[in-house]
Amino acid sequence: MGKLFFFDIDGTLIECSQGIYSIPQKVREAMDILKKKGHAVFLATGRCKCFIVDGVIDYPFSGYVTCNGAYVEYEQKAIYKSVVSIEALKKTHEFCIERDLAYYFEGNDYIYVLNKNNPRHIEFKNNWGMKDKVIVDTFDINEIETYIGMIVLNSYQDIEPMQSALSPYFHIQQHQSGLSFDLTLKGESKAKGIEKMVDALGKTMDDTIAFGDGNNDIEMLSRVNLGIAMGNAAIKTKEVADYVTDTVENDGILKALKHFSFL
Repeated sequence: MGKLFFFDIDGTLIECSQGIYSIPQKVREAMDILKKKGHAVFLATGRCKCFIVDGVIDYPFSGYVTCNGAYVEYEQKAIYKSVVSIEALKKTHEFCIERDLAYYFEGNDYIYVLNKNNPRHIEFKNNWGMKDKVIVDTFDINEIETYIGMIVLNSYQDIEPMQSALSPYFHIQQHQSGLSFDLTLKGESKAKGIEKMVDALGKTMDDTIAFGDGNNDIEMLSRVNLGIAMGNAAIKTKEVADYVTDTVENDGILKALKHFSFL
């Protein structure tokens, strides 16, 4: 196995805000070429596996770093997972009931939400391509296993109370747009998930290349041997990257792969 390539999904492989819900054909062909050359191609995403849109999950990736690194899968087996505590689930549940907010806790097969009929939930799941068949709002909070959360606020006035209530449990990372946030477990990150994958494969971090754009990609791009930020990336993400390429819609991945002679 040659180099290990890790690709974020949103804002990197696809761009939901631009109506791009599937990996562009040129990028698929480029990843095919990488694999034919003996390299491996992985996803490194904040999404859980059942939240990955059809236009991405249909590509045969070599493995998956999901839930911002809290769940790592290779050859259809979990090689690492970190589970959200019941205490953290209950605290988030109570906070969202108090303020009529939407939350999501993600497992491999289901996404658990407070209320399917919440307008914020409906808008969010439509914008991000969340499948209705995996959404559950009737469950026993003591019985579920999840690896990451998300929360959608009603206004900026909710941010400070949210941070006060939930920061003891989560590293809170705002999405590129809107009032939605990742609730990543303390101590977990895409960088850590990649390290777990690298160790399992008997490789070193010298073999790693990653593409990303969001705040949850900062640790990843800082840790890998070659970190590439998309042209649409957050400012802080660009600052830690080794190289900044073009946007999703302007073939940023292809341009970077050619720039570094991987194609």
